[in-house]
Amino acid sequence: MFALSVVGALVLAAPAFAALGRPILFSDGLSPHVDSSFWAHLNPTQSTWSQWDWGYTPQTCYNNANSNGVSPYDFEIFAVKYTDCSNAWVLRLMGYGYFPTLSSCRHHNASLSQIDMIDLFGRLPVHERQWVRHIIAVPGGGSAYMSNADVVFQGPVGTPSVFQHEVGHAVDFYKNSVRSSGTSQFINAINADSCVPDSYANSNEVEDYTQVGVLAMYDIVNPGGLDGIGANWRCLVNQKNALDGFQRDHMTPGGACTRRWADDVTVKMGPAVPRQKRAPIEQASDLPVPGPSYVAPHAFQNLVFNATEQLKAKLRQAAWQKGEAATV
Repeated sequence: MFALSVVGALVLAAPAFAALGRPILFSDGLSPHVDSSFWAHLNPTQSTWSQWDWGYTPQTCYNNANSNGVSPYDFEIFAVKYTDCSNAWVLRLMGYGYFPTLSSCRHHNASLSQIDMIDLFGRLPVHERQWVRHIIAVPGGGSAYMSNADVVFQGPVGTPSVFQHEVGHAVDFYKNSVRSSGTSQFINAINADSCVPDSYANSNEVEDYTQVGVLAMYDIVNPGGLDGIGANWRCLVNQKNALDGFQRDHMTPGGACTRRWADDVTVKMGPAVPRQKRAPIEQASDLPVPGPSYVAPHAFQNLVFNATEQLKAKLRQAAWQKGEAATV
């Protein structure tokens, strides 16, 4: 069913992180327990997008195309400007106001549409989003990974819980200038608790941390918090409290972004691209560049999709593109 099995993902992750072997709270994964609430209560952020000139791509999109066995020529590159980032990220280049955007890369055969990518990423709190450099969608069986603050979605993974999980990796690795999941505070919390969220959290402390983050997000946005999840979540209360201390301030919706990464360098999709005007996106050279990070691909199971919300996203985005107020 999936391109990558959970076992395969563990093999890739094994050299860096150790399996936990703890009892689990949910045997069917987190999506069946959290995504219905996320669809209802994680509100989308108003945005507009623009297409790059064909033939140019961020270097990371070129690299991830090759590593996923697809052609960089088959990607559409687009830039998204969310309204909660414009003011904080304004720079002055060549005498004009420049509003940095999120450059995104989508393979023509990716399961995620451009609107899916824009909508789902924009539902996450801005202070989490600001730790991600680029998002990329490629064909695949239903998995995802994070590399160097870029998130790559492989196949049908269009749910808020998947986006929260993958963006949570970037927050984990970069927000506190140290990997929060690797601190003694979080490791001790795992040892003090009697469970981890699900079988994937058992892979290692990195995956456990981001799955606990999914539950922490549910606690923030779901009316009644985690007490409404239908299970005794307090078997992992120490992990949740530790994660809250590291990043709950960044998981609360609202506000405006306070930082961003520099875009990766722009390159041609390949030697067949003729000399032409560069992509219509300026690049700011005085912004920070993320240090190296990598969390191996892993498959998601039992995801809860929402076709009604997908349709609403299309209607909203069409209105926002025209400068109109959305009615859905």
